[in-house]
Amino acid sequence: MNTHQALARALELRDLAGDSPAWSMIRSPLAPVIAAVLNAAFPRQNESVPGPELLEMLEPLLDDLRLEGFELLQAAPGYLNDWVKAGYLVRRSPHGTRDEIYELSTAAITALTYLDQIRNPRRSVTRSRLSTITERISQLAIDSDPDEAVVIERLEREAAAITERIGRIRERGVDIISDTEAVERVADILDLVADVPGDFARVRSDIEALDRDLRERILLDDLSAGDVLDNVFRGVDLISDSESGRAFNGFYQLLFDRQRSSLFDAALGTILDRSFMSQLSLEQRSELRWLVKNLENSSDDVHQSMTGLSRSLRRFVQSREAESQQALARSINEAQQLALQVGKLLNPSRSIGVDMELTSRSPASVSTWHLHNPADYRITEELRTSPPVEIDLVELERRFRASEIDLDELRRNVNATLEVVVRPSIGDVLHHRPATQGLASVVGLLKLALQDGERADGTEVVVWPADSGRLQARLARHIFTRPFDVSPPRVLITADHGGSND
Repeated sequence: MNTHQALARALELRDLAGDSPAWSMIRSPLAPVIAAVLNAAFPRQNESVPGPELLEMLEPLLDDLRLEGFELLQAAPGYLNDWVKAGYLVRRSPHGTRDEIYELSTAAITALTYLDQIRNPRRSVTRSRLSTITERISQLAIDSDPDEAVVIERLEREAAAITERIGRIRERGVDIISDTEAVERVADILDLVADVPGDFARVRSDIEALDRDLRERILLDDLSAGDVLDNVFRGVDLISDSESGRAFNGFYQLLFDRQRSSLFDAALGTILDRSFMSQLSLEQRSELRWLVKNLENSSDDVHQSMTGLSRSLRRFVQSREAESQQALARSINEAQQLALQVGKLLNPSRSIGVDMELTSRSPASVSTWHLHNPADYRITEELRTSPPVEIDLVELERRFRASEIDLDELRRNVNATLEVVVRPSIGDVLHHRPATQGLASVVGLLKLALQDGERADGTEVVVWPADSGRLQARLARHIFTRPFDVSPPRVLITADHGGSND
C-alpha cells in the first residue's frame, strides 16, 4: 500500500468513525454496559422484544450494574431513547397497533459480534477451516468455469476419487475423523450460524430502505393514479428482485425444501448422538440442537416482514392513502415556499405578537403522539336540571366525621388539657377529653404529637371507646408543650320550613 492509498484509507475510516453506529457503540464509555444489556435482552439478536417487557427487564439490570460501580445516571426509558437515536436499537410499531417493539440494529449486531470475537478469539487456524476453504475454492473453480470439457474432467476426477475411497472403506473399514477435528468442525459451523442474524438484519434493513424510497418517490412525483399503481406493483417486484430479496428468498426456499430439510434434520440428529458432543460446551450443544428451529423462526420473521411490506405498499395506494399524502406533501411544500417568501420580508427575530407554549415532551416516537380533536370533548347532550332537595346538615356532619379526622376538635382538646396538666401526653388528653371518633381520634392526636409535640422517654397505654367496648394500645410517649392556634368550633346551622335560621 502506497502513501496515497494509506491517506485515502485514513480519511475513509475517519468518516466511518463519525458516521457508523457500530463504531460509536464500541468506543462509547458505556460500551460494556450497552453490550451486556443488549446481549441479555436479545439473546437471539434478530428477535423483537415488546417495549414494556424490555423496560421491565432493564430496570433491575441497571440497578445491579450501579451496585457494581457503573455510573448510570438515567432511568431505563432514557437509555432506550438514547440507544434508538444512536442507531443501536430500532423501534417499531406493528401495523394497526399502538404497541412498540424493539430490535437490534444491523450496526449493533456487527458491534456485538466483534466484541464476542475479542472475548473469545480463535486461537489458531484449524484444519477444519483450511479444509473448508480448499473445498470452497475448488467448488468455485468448477461452478464458474464456462469450459464444458474442463468441468467434466474435474467432475470425473472427483468421481474417481470417491470410487477409490469407497474401495478403501470396503477393504479397510471407515477411517473416521478424531473427536478433536469433529469439535473443530462444529465450532466452524456455529461460527457460520452466528453470522446469520446479522445477515437477516441487513436484509430487513435493505428491504425497508427500498420500501421507504418507493413511498417517497410516489409522494414526491406528480403522477397519475395509473402511474402510481404501476410504481407500486413495480415496487413490490423490486423488493423481491433486489439483491437482498433474491438472496433471502434463495435461503428461505432452501431451508423449507421438504427433501433437503429432511436430510438436514437426519444428519443433525446423527451428529447430536456422537460421542464428541460431550466435549462441547452446554451453550454449543444447545445452539446446535435448536439450530433448525432458530433458523426457521428467524427466516420466517424476515419473510413475514417482506410480505408485509408488499401488502402495505399495495394498501398504500388502494386505500387512497397515497393520494392524501401526496396532497399533504404538496401543501407542506407550498407552506415552505410561502415561509421562504415571508422570511425575505421579515426579520426572524422580530416579534409577531403571538406566544406559543412549547411542550417539554421529547417526540422520540411518533406512535405515542395523537392529534387533539376538539369534537372528542364536545358535550352533545343537554344539561338536565335536578329539583332542589332538602339537605340534612346533621347527617352531613356525621358523614364528614366518619370519613375525616376532626383535627380542629383535637387541637381544642389538647389546649383544654394544657389548662389542667402542665405537659400532657396523648393518654392525658384522652383521659380528660374522650375520643369522639374512636381510633381516628387516637391517630389524629398521634399525628399532632409527631408534628408539634416532643418525644418523651418510655411508652404509655392509651384507651378509647368502641362499639365492642373499650380498646387500648401501647404507644411511644409524646407530650404537648404549647397550645395550638385553632378556629372557633363549627356551628351547625339547620333550616326549618318556616324560613328562620338558628
